[in-house]
Amino acid sequence: MGVTELDNRLKRNASITKQQTQALRNAVAEVNRLKRAVKAGGKERDRLAKDRKRAVAKAGRAQAKYESAESKYDRSVLADMVRREKARDRADAARPPVDTTGKVLEPAPDRSPATTAAKTAAAKTAAAARTGAGSATGTGGTTVADPPPERTDRGTATSTRTAARKTAADAGVRTPRGS
Repeated sequence: MGVTELDNRLKRNASITKQQTQALRNAVAEVNRLKRAVKAGGKERDRLAKDRKRAVAKAGRAQAKYESAESKYDRSVLADMVRREKARDRADAARPPVDTTGKVLEPAPDRSPATTAAKTAAAKTAAAARTGAGSATGTGGTTVADPPPERTDRGTATSTRTAARKTAADAGVRTPRGS
């Protein structure tokens, strides 16, 4: 081996050592950068977990506040309904009783041309039977009269009006309470 070859190997070793030293510095810098990134990620995770906990608590408080307000509203609506019903019941009690012995209302006639004549004849027969002027006969050949109309008490009348009003409201028709 010659001196020249030894000089070349020394230069090559120095060059490799220099490259490896630079690679080591780069690797150490990368390790430090990654350590900082991991540390920043941990801090961000802790901050987000704390913010999430606060948001959950705030949402819980908002939900409780909503439920409390809804409960208060329900109670006030119920109290208002009770007051109105009491006032209406008192007003109904102050009115004279309704005369239910008057005329019996008949349903509105069907206006279709095919059944108008038949319904007119049936209505005349029914009216004659109610007044006793017809010849409606039972199975034994005797005249049958309609039973007297039922007398309704105030509670039944109130229930009937309330049911009619609610049915009309469901159908989209607005009716006054006093009718």
